[in-house]
Amino acid sequence: GRRRPVPIEGSNFMIEADVMVIAIGQSPSPLIANTTPELETRKNGTVTADNSTMKTSKKGVFAAGDIITGGATVILAMGQAKIAAKAIDEYLKTGVW
Repeated sequence: GRRRPVPIEGSNFMIEADVMVIAIGQSPSPLIANTTPELETRKNGTVTADNSTMKTSKKGVFAAGDIITGGATVILAMGQAKIAAKAIDEYLKTGVW
């Protein structure tokens, strides 16, 4: 299972950073299935996507992260986003879905 952090008194510290990614494990909105019927979703409301391109069932729409996996890790979402970015670039260059 996932680790459960335990607070340790006096262990707080600051880290300087240029970027911070907040990953709080969101659930998909039930509005997706109702407002975009051509977008294929699973029973739990997540969107289906091709794992090799992150393409969805709706032309021109790509998905990655919690919207296709449900609440998961930021590392998984980042990996999927990288795949999607490459596929989006290819789609925009060629127009081929």
